[in-house]
Amino acid sequence: QDAIAALIDELGIGALDQFYEGDTTYDIEGLISRGVIPDVSFSEAADFAKLAWKIDRLCKKMPVGEPWRMKDAVALDQITLSDWLRENAATSFTPSVFRLISRAVWSGYPERISLLWVLHYLRSAGGLLPVILNDGGAQDQRIEGGSQVISERMASELGDRVLLGRPALRIEDPAAGTMRVVTPVETFTADRVIVAMAPADTARIDFKPALPKPRQDLVTGWARLPRLPLLKGAVLYDRPFWRADGLNGAMQSDRSPIQLVFDNSPEDASMGVLSCFLSVAEAPQLADRKAREEGLREELARYFGPKALDATGYVEKDWAADPWSTGCITPLTRGVLTAGGEHLRKPSGRIFWAGTESAKRWCGYMDGAISAGARAAAEAQASLER
Repeated sequence: QDAIAALIDELGIGALDQFYEGDTTYDIEGLISRGVIPDVSFSEAADFAKLAWKIDRLCKKMPVGEPWRMKDAVALDQITLSDWLRENAATSFTPSVFRLISRAVWSGYPERISLLWVLHYLRSAGGLLPVILNDGGAQDQRIEGGSQVISERMASELGDRVLLGRPALRIEDPAAGTMRVVTPVETFTADRVIVAMAPADTARIDFKPALPKPRQDLVTGWARLPRLPLLKGAVLYDRPFWRADGLNGAMQSDRSPIQLVFDNSPEDASMGVLSCFLSVAEAPQLADRKAREEGLREELARYFGPKALDATGYVEKDWAADPWSTGCITPLTRGVLTAGGEHLRKPSGRIFWAGTESAKRWCGYMDGAISAGARAAAEAQASLER
């Protein structure tokens, strides 16, 4: 992920390796196991390896960042990942592992996700392995002080040019004259406008004149996604006790209320932190915050033993309740990508589009957001020079 690496280097922010020493815990098809890989029979392992190789080969036939140009793109966009698995898998284990992957990576189910979107997402990351591997893959490192340090450091350098509490309500792009961006506080004028948001989030902006119909269809399709609203909860302990038991604190599941767990303890292990990702839509018994805090401890005890009940604290971020973001984790449904995908990056008049969803590489990641922003800035600059 070169773009994010270059940015944190430029800002003087360090990165540290995620802790992966020890065994990972798996909960697949109701069986809890520990190790480098889950407990699996030879036939199940061979079947998963075969399909992993097959989908990896298929994704690498796609033009990077342009899935609509792939051979048979329309047909691939009309079937789901589940359809493809049902046709190709020889065991139940393989669809279960891909269900684990789809919950973790796209916050959705294989039955709802377009196969073309899956292939595009994998292609943008360089294949299946970089996406699903933790150690050596997409989750290999953490930002010192937390990822928000990047935004805070950039905002500090920009000073009072960063304006908060001013959501864009309307963007006007008249055929002639100056553009206008209307907020609840004031109106800004501009020669060009860059919108760096997820397509679904742009639905709350009134564009005058209306955006081209393919772009509108893209936004509408994105806004209707059956995504699982995610919550990230961090359970705190006096120390990372699981390490003494030979566990690395990571857990992955295809059906547990918790989708993923990571060891998010500080580098000096001065305290223990298990970060959990879950969706209340899958676990309504955890809808109440107090019940959720207790329920998460009980779930963690299933994976890491009774010491997980002795938490010293709990903090969370409920992305479903965030007023400004529907989230970048995207289970794009059938037909959306071929109908309007070209308009992810195509300017709409003097409006230019950024956001990680428009990235050619590492779509859905911070790295993709950064490269998309640089691309949109270059496009706007070139347009002004013309």
